[in-house]
Amino acid sequence: PFPPLFLSPRYLYTWGVVSACPFHCVCRNLSESLSTLCADKGLLFVPPHVDRRTVELRLADNFITEVGGTDFVNMTGLVDLTLSRNTIHLIRPMAFADLESLRSLHLDGNRLTIVGPRDLAGLVNLQHLIVNNNQLVKVSVQAFDDFLLTLEDLDMSYNNLRKVPWESIQNMASLHTLNLDHNLIDHIAEGVFGELYKLARLDMTSNRLRTLPPDPLFTGAISPTPYNAVISLNFGGNPLHCNCELLWLRRLVRSDDMETCATPLHLAGRYFWSIPEEEFTCEPPLITRHTHKLWVLEGQRATLKCRAIGDPEPVVHWVSPDDRIIANSSRTSSFNNGTLDILVTVARDDGAYTCIAINAAGEATATVDLKIIPLPHRGGAGENLVGLRGVSNLDGVA
Repeated sequence: PFPPLFLSPRYLYTWGVVSACPFHCVCRNLSESLSTLCADKGLLFVPPHVDRRTVELRLADNFITEVGGTDFVNMTGLVDLTLSRNTIHLIRPMAFADLESLRSLHLDGNRLTIVGPRDLAGLVNLQHLIVNNNQLVKVSVQAFDDFLLTLEDLDMSYNNLRKVPWESIQNMASLHTLNLDHNLIDHIAEGVFGELYKLARLDMTSNRLRTLPPDPLFTGAISPTPYNAVISLNFGGNPLHCNCELLWLRRLVRSDDMETCATPLHLAGRYFWSIPEEEFTCEPPLITRHTHKLWVLEGQRATLKCRAIGDPEPVVHWVSPDDRIIANSSRTSSFNNGTLDILVTVARDDGAYTCIAINAAGEATATVDLKIIPLPHRGGAGENLVGLRGVSNLDGVA
């Protein structure tokens, strides 16, 4: 007999023609469709002699390390491909380009770390994509482009994902089930589920989420019918911060409510359903320190500071003397800690600036006076310029 990894073909009679069947595999002709079963055969690579007309190809529980090249070329009728529990660490771009009829792709239990922009290209009819139990750290935003409208089930659970391509997921119009549990995700983009009208199950158990944006699909602001009257939501095992931003989740009536609070301290470890709604509170912003008045020589840098506290953490915006929100530009930079830098000041920067700290509970404001000292005219007294430089960095922080 041939050794297990020598893939010499055997032959069988199918639809009036002779078809090849890889050595040690089982090929079945069922209802005019061919199944090639090569699970648990000690394979190191995809058998080269698989009949191109096969409809089902099972390659689970082998030792395949990568897929691509000619592995699946001309398999235009393949509907179900199982590559589960191999040691696949690489999918070559366009590996599945010919699989225009594929409905189900199982890649779970492998060693994938990245899904690139063209790794899944060509799967224009894919409905079920299972890539759980890998080592994924990155999934390209373009990875799902070819099946955004057809995909029904997406499972990326038990990976190492900190971010997922929400830009793609929000366009999956047919998505029914989304499993992202047991990852390292710490953020959900606001409004990402708003148009997923067929979504029936979302599992984000055991991630690193501290807060969740209220999505209309969950809160009932829009009707989730006609496809599903109830959506199964799972957010347990996340370090949720229980304040007014999560009151919407507390108010949802669900049989599988397993969320607990991680913070604040007096609510830590308690189930959502056991906490009265009035304890999901926020604290409005309080500005604790800010620049009061600053004199700067024209052309020099001006740094305005504004520190605020609150629950949730406030976002700080700056308003110019002419009542415009200051955006980042080549000349101005606004930082998350409330600092505003004007890199090169000009005479028109003179005036009263307003620091506005905003969160879900309210807002607070403070005024900062910026005085621009104009440069002396050419030919003016040089000693005046030296004297002015002495006050250019005054920073009145209280």
